Amino acid sequence: MRQIVLQPDGKLAVYSTVVDGLVMYDATLDEVVDEAADFARETASRNATSEQTAERIKRAYETARRNAAHVLAGEPHRAYKHPLSWQDIEAMSAAEADPC
Repeated sequence: MRQIVLQPDGKLAVYSTVVDGLVMYDATLDEVVDEAADFARETASRNATSEQTAERIKRAYETARRNAAHVLAGEPHRAYKHPLSWQDIEAMSAAEADPC
């Protein structure tokens, strides 16, 4: 799963639970939305028709735009059941750097 997070400077980041880390940071709304569409394209099934792939990309684009708007409005809970904050990501990174 990927989650859009607001950085302290107002830019956006994308956190991936697959890699347990950021896959994008210092991004604009448009960059995050484009990345979501690219990811949907790259991970589409080889058996999908071109129409199915196009629909998947469209849904990813729309979902990312909606979720980013909630995050930018200070309402990440409207986009995610368990939203991450920038502080959460920093804490996870610190724990990985110092496992003791």
